[in-house]
Amino acid sequence: MEIQVISPPITQTPSEKISALLHYCCLELNNSSCYGGMPKYDAPLAAFYKTTGYALHLRLDFSSIGLEVFVPLQYFSESGYHVFDLPAAEREIATGIIKVIDADGLAAIIERYAPALNAMHIDPLPDVPRGMPDPIAWFESYLQQNLPLLTAQAEEFILHQLMPVIGTLGYHYQADEIYLIQLAYRFFEAEGTDVIKQLLSNNKLGNTPNPLHKHFFSRALINPTGTGTVYSRYFPKENITVSIRPFDVDRDLEMVHEWFNREHAKKIWKMDWSLQQLETYYRTMLPGNAAHSYIGEINGEPTYNFEVYWVVRDMLADYYPALPTDYGTHQFIAPTDPRKKFASPSTQSMLDFVFAQPQVGKMVGEGSVESLAAIMNKAHVGFRIEKVIELPHKKANLNFCYREWYWAKFPEAQHITPQTEKQI
Repeated sequence: MEIQVISPPITQTPSEKISALLHYCCLELNNSSCYGGMPKYDAPLAAFYKTTGYALHLRLDFSSIGLEVFVPLQYFSESGYHVFDLPAAEREIATGIIKVIDADGLAAIIERYAPALNAMHIDPLPDVPRGMPDPIAWFESYLQQNLPLLTAQAEEFILHQLMPVIGTLGYHYQADEIYLIQLAYRFFEAEGTDVIKQLLSNNKLGNTPNPLHKHFFSRALINPTGTGTVYSRYFPKENITVSIRPFDVDRDLEMVHEWFNREHAKKIWKMDWSLQQLETYYRTMLPGNAAHSYIGEINGEPTYNFEVYWVVRDMLADYYPALPTDYGTHQFIAPTDPRKKFASPSTQSMLDFVFAQPQVGKMVGEGSVESLAAIMNKAHVGFRIEKVIELPHKKANLNFCYREWYWAKFPEAQHITPQTEKQI
């Protein structure tokens, strides 16, 4: 297959229309993800990335019309109001051919994918006062002044006024957007009206995941810093030390690719993909704000992989009344030799690590009903099956675990906190 890569120098900046269209994709269509780093197994995409000079790109999934698009990302906004650059890259999924497109070409693709949208109704980033000595005090005053809008038009105000202001403050002043969202949540919570309480409890505002739920967002779980050890525990009965570190694409990709292509992984895990597909999966997961992957080691040897995901940003939230304090996990233990699996210590370490984060209310699982070993392992550490659910890709046991249930099984765990070491 011939790959065509056209790489003119970057000479354009995004128009207001393009920014509005891209924000619409991110906030309403939910067909976007961030792609971090330089691909190793996708040469055409790597060639385009080298021309942009950016470490982060927005990936837009237009697979229903046979395309995917990559847009350079100047600034990633926790509120969803990212700052973009151009040109972008369009890839034909059927042929793999990549070509560079300008603002008009990008607008044409988005409008072809969503012909009913009206970009004129989508607000770009607003202007806020520049050079403020105390942006936080200004933001608190802004909340107070706009309090009447909370009862009159709460969703409209939060999505189309408050979040763009938070995005602008983050971009121009390097203010911490999560902190600003937490300030807003506490402010609204203190007001205590029925309208506001209902708004805070909704998992979605319109078609958009409730941005105020970032109040319960655990950076330690979903956006860890670096790739060094974040947890370590010695288990005297087994005479092993279990350690956990964030997934490193450059270090771990080939290893987990081999794991997922083992016979016992194919049926249950269903990630026996090509290296390029697996690389895309991780490079679009790790820089995002919905899930993260970790490697567990036994005495320094990698033996298992697990993912932590924020349930209210996952499709699982559609299958039960999910709370913003619910965090889910997927676990895969690579060895089949019982002498090397250490399933209980590995799973205990995962629960220690997740439950140590104060934002976590309960842990959630949705293991395949076909995996008896996974069901028994989860039950051993305190999980209880709530019900059987039919996910698009599997029939699963929806199961929950609270700290108290886990501690009842392993009382010593309530005295253990993760040992965070210097990040590399």
